[in-house]
Amino acid sequence: MLDKETRTAILALAAKGCSEREIARALKISRNSVRMVLSSGSAEPTAAERSSVLDEHLEVIEALHAKCRNKRGKANLVRVREKLIDGLRQEGKTLEVSYATLTRFCRERGIGVEEKVPAGRIVTAPGEEMQHDTSPYDIELSGKKSRRHGASLVLGYSRMLYLQFYARFDRFHMKVFLTEAFEFFEGLCRRCVIDNTSCAIAVGSGNRAQMAPEVEAFEERFGFRFLAHEVGHCDRKGKVERPFDFIENNFLVGRQFKDDEDLNRQALQWLESANRRRLREYKARPVELFAVEKSALVALPLYVPPVYRLWQRQVDRESCISLHGLKYPVPAAYIEKEVQVRETKDQVIVLDGHKEIVAHKKKVAGSPEAAAAVPAGVPRRRKPAQLTEEGKLRALGEGMIAYLGALKAARGPRYFWSVRRLWRLLCQYRAEDLSAAVAKAHQYRLFDVNRIETILLQDAAEKDYQLPLGFATQECENNPEYRKGAATPEPDLNDYIPKPEQGGNADAQ
Repeated sequence: MLDKETRTAILALAAKGCSEREIARALKISRNSVRMVLSSGSAEPTAAERSSVLDEHLEVIEALHAKCRNKRGKANLVRVREKLIDGLRQEGKTLEVSYATLTRFCRERGIGVEEKVPAGRIVTAPGEEMQHDTSPYDIELSGKKSRRHGASLVLGYSRMLYLQFYARFDRFHMKVFLTEAFEFFEGLCRRCVIDNTSCAIAVGSGNRAQMAPEVEAFEERFGFRFLAHEVGHCDRKGKVERPFDFIENNFLVGRQFKDDEDLNRQALQWLESANRRRLREYKARPVELFAVEKSALVALPLYVPPVYRLWQRQVDRESCISLHGLKYPVPAAYIEKEVQVRETKDQVIVLDGHKEIVAHKKKVAGSPEAAAAVPAGVPRRRKPAQLTEEGKLRALGEGMIAYLGALKAARGPRYFWSVRRLWRLLCQYRAEDLSAAVAKAHQYRLFDVNRIETILLQDAAEKDYQLPLGFATQECENNPEYRKGAATPEPDLNDYIPKPEQGGNADAQ
């Protein structure tokens, strides 16, 4: 296709009286091309329109494109192709078209093509805005794949980055991470853009989001505010989204990590070089821009307390407390006593009031240290072979013994719960009544213990609460107490009783 300059030159030379041969030799093009431009008389090149075998099926394809959509409202061109071919086959026609041909046809005809919108660029002043987000990664720790959440914070003006990894990430870890990030930057921005995460938001989304009370207290401590972007507008925090690809394809490539401590230690070392890379967009390095932004950051409080949360735990018979499914040993003197547990980022501190009993290094699920450590000399608690309640139930006789055997075979591990429920029924009802109900339940193979209580109540109703025979409804209505409690007097229905006609026999007339 000839460009606009060549076509303009052809028309100019033809206006000067040059022949087609002379124009073709001067511009080194064919005479057919010269004739085509002269016949069109326009210097604007026209796009060549290619015909397609799908042109005659354009309306059908548009209808199928609007119909074949998934739950998210996106069209499935695979199904469009299948239904198009099946429909033509039913009409006795054949159509050989590939999936690539169909997608190109839809793209060229504008079917399902969304109008592209340029991404907006958000320019912030120094110290005005920072952005925070997390992303999951599958990282190999000591030769084993483990899921870790990478939390990052980016300063909006200088693009300085801070990064740490966590086995789990919730509101507590968010406050731990942000506190460490603020100390890393020796300051913070006045606004922090986040997504609509439940780590910070109690209810709502976007500009209607309401932060949790403890998150608001965290804001007041450091003097900043969270800003949640609108749902679906993830570009609003694009400055923190972009480094995630850089982390996955640079930091996590070719590095080996022993454990979580080694992972975060290498992350801090990597940040030294990552924050010194030259940004093509700014023609500068983040550390150079940070030198300008640092003076505009909000200063840290005079004292930054460590982030922690408190738990109430009871020391078990193995002289351990359990936190997040992991056990930590406690002195045996506190067995079966209530203690307070303070959890920080790296430690688990057990307290008796204000007295510190013991402090442990925090364990990570899946690590070798996560195995339960039982103090020496403390015997492990074993489950009894038979419940005390079971022996008392067996004393009721052969019927109860046979039922307990069948109940154990039917209920499996839930047998012990059923035995305790039967014992409570024995404490509430007479032993002979329970034995009769159990015999009936065994006869009909009813192993839901709640059904036995239903049988007990039905038997009690038949024995103790049945009305005496011969107590008719007429006698009940004539009872003075019944008539005394009537809300209205008895109606007079004599006007509605038909009377015989006077003056003779009605049949004779």
